[in-house]
Amino acid sequence: PKYREALRKAYRQYLKERKYDPDELVRIWELEGIGVSPELAWRIYIPLVEKGRRVSWTTRALGNRGQRYVSASQAQESIPHKHCIYGGDLARHSLVIVEGPTDAWRIGPGAGALFGTAFTTAQVRKIARFPYRYILFDNEALAQRQARNLAEQLAAFPGETTILECDAEDPGQLSAKSVRQLRRLARLGEL
Repeated sequence: PKYREALRKAYRQYLKERKYDPDELVRIWELEGIGVSPELAWRIYIPLVEKGRRVSWTTRALGNRGQRYVSASQAQESIPHKHCIYGGDLARHSLVIVEGPTDAWRIGPGAGALFGTAFTTAQVRKIARFPYRYILFDNEALAQRQARNLAEQLAAFPGETTILECDAEDPGQLSAKSVRQLRRLARLGEL
C-alpha cells in the first residue's frame, strides 16, 4: 500500500503498551507504519514474506475500534495471504501455529500465523513440511475446535502435531516466562 513509513512515535507507543519491543519487531518482522492514507490511516503495515520475498500484506489498526485487520486485496498480492503462513520463513524444524501476527510476534521466530482460526489446504500443506508442529490458538471454544480440526488434517502427514493450551486468553498476551517455556518445549531455541 501507499504511504508506508518508518514506525513513528504513535506506532511505537502502541506496541510498547502491548509489551512489544518496536525495534525488534522492525528488525525481525520488517514492520512499517501507514500514516495519512485514505483507506489505511494509522495502521501498522505487516508484510508477508515467503522464500525471502514479499508476497502479500496485512495491517493492524492502532487500537481496537473498527476493523482491526485489513489485508491485501487479490490484486495486491502475488500469493493469497490465506495460502501462506505468516512467519513461516523464520521457522526451521518446528512451528508453533497461532491465529494472528501479534501472536507470532509474542512467541518470536518459529511461530507462524494463519490469519484467523480458519485454514486452507495450502496452509495445511505448508505446515505439514515441519516435523514438529504445535497448535496454540486462543482459549475460546470455537478456536479450540478449529485447533482440533487442524490437528486432524495434519495427522495424515508424517511428523508430530501437538495442541497446546495457553495460560493467557490469547497467545499474544503470554508472559515472558511462558514464552521461554513454550520456546523450550517447541524446540525453538532462545530468543
